Amino acid sequence: MTRTDFSHLLSSIKGLTPVQVRQLRQQLDELAEPRKPPIRPPAKKAKPAKAAAPKKPLTRDEFHRRLLAEGRLASLPDPALDIDDDDPDDQPIAIEGEPLSETILRERR
Repeated sequence: MTRTDFSHLLSSIKGLTPVQVRQLRQQLDELAEPRKPPIRPPAKKAKPAKAAAPKKPLTRDEFHRRLLAEGRLASLPDPALDIDDDDPDDQPIAIEGEPLSETILRERR
């Protein structure tokens, strides 16, 4: 379309009534939507789908790599940074009496 044709089209649009402008907007919106291919009915009767094989659960590393590839993680976690064996707050506390595990089991009953 030439610039002159486009200018003529714009001047014609300015003369439209509000109802005509709404109709034009609807037509333009329909043209702007991506066209979907028509759905064709199957020529032959479809065969029953095979049962999908059960999915193997992902390992932790595979899961992290997938999140990284999808952009959900900025970087993979470094397991070496998770180890803090020398933290004094993580030392066991000595208690008197029966072992704590036995106390928990007894009180749950």
